[in-house]
Amino acid sequence: MYTLPNLTGHNLSPHDIVVVRRVFEATCSKICIQRPGDHADRLARFIVDEFGFGNTDEASLLECALWHETRGILPEAKRDSLVDMRTALARENHDLG
Repeated sequence: MYTLPNLTGHNLSPHDIVVVRRVFEATCSKICIQRPGDHADRLARFIVDEFGFGNTDEASLLECALWHETRGILPEAKRDSLVDMRTALARENHDLG
């Protein structure tokens, strides 16, 4: 089984650290994450890992971090409509095939 590398951020330059910190702070402020805390620690790890995987553009990294933190927080009505749309598309594709 393939496992992802254990990225820790040890190879970040001072400039990289500034970028990662700004993204972390902006995400915490936008989502109201308490610092320090387990949630903030997990977010920091996610951001550093994303940066290490090559997502080094600050705007892109922020968008990714915000998506990561909000992906499960859709209102129930929107969540249901997304599921219905996916089901309809899957049925349509099945009927065509």
